[in-house]
Amino acid sequence: MQIIYRPRWSLAFFSGGVGAIVLAVIYCILAVALGLPANLTAGVTVAVSMVYLLFVVMKVRRRSLTVTEEGMIAQRDTFRVAVNWADFVDVQPKRIAGLYSVDVMTFSVGAVEPVDVRGRRRKAVPPKVHAIGADRRIQVGVYVPDWRIEPIGELVARHSSPDQDVSP
Repeated sequence: MQIIYRPRWSLAFFSGGVGAIVLAVIYCILAVALGLPANLTAGVTVAVSMVYLLFVVMKVRRRSLTVTEEGMIAQRDTFRVAVNWADFVDVQPKRIAGLYSVDVMTFSVGAVEPVDVRGRRRKAVPPKVHAIGADRRIQVGVYVPDWRIEPIGELVARHSSPDQDVSP
């Protein structure tokens, strides 16, 4: 069994939407300061913001979470994390930007590879990955909000010991 999940559309648009709004505000302030015509400013603001939003949504949606009988593989932008069900520790709730609540699975160990979303090897894993523990955590809620009723929940239950906490 192998199931591949992509980040939720709502989170992908949220990731790009905040940046697009900030970009639009900055452009409008600069346009007013430079005295550009209002109709030109509005058109360019919308176009630039939409292109930026589309770029970020596509970038976020290229990420993936692959679930197998052995564990999970999370493909991020510049690295890939592989974890085994045997190394599962717990699940903790986390809020993204204070709005989205997602569950984060923690594992005692994870294997990190410097591989981008296109499968190309990179020079090294960013040092921050190990420093913040991203090499041992999978934000499962980003991909599957109701993971407990999906195959992931069944696999966690099957491979967890009775004393492990799987409910945040």
